[in-house]
Amino acid sequence: AMKLRLLLLAVLALALAPLAVLAIEREYYWNDITNVTTWDLPKVPVPFRDEKSGKKYYVDPKTGESTWDYPGPWKTMKSEEHGDREYYHNIETKESNWEKPEDLAWHRVKVQDDEL
Repeated sequence: AMKLRLLLLAVLALALAPLAVLAIEREYYWNDITNVTTWDLPKVPVPFRDEKSGKKYYVDPKTGESTWDYPGPWKTMKSEEHGDREYYHNIETKESNWEKPEDLAWHRVKVQDDEL
C-alpha cells in the first residue's frame, strides 16, 4: 500500500510539473516619461528588442515590415552645432525638441503571470 501511494504521488507530481514550468509570460507597456503603465497597446509604435544585439526595432503598422527606425513622425537627429547632441524632430509638424517626446518613451515589459 505504501509503494502504491508513493507511485501515485510520483505520477501526480510528474503530471503537474509542466504546469509550474508553463507560467504564462505577459507583456505590459510602460512610458518612461509619464510613468504610465497599461496592458493595452499604446496608439503609437512601441519598440521590440532584438535578442541578439539588444537594439530596438519596430514593426511598421502600415507595412508589417521590421525597421530599426521609428515609423512615426518623430525622428532622432544630431546637432553638429551642439557637439552631435541628439534632438527630436517631428517631420509632420516641423517641431523640434531637445527632450524625448512621450511617443518615443514606450517600452514593452515582460512579466510572468506568477509575478503578478
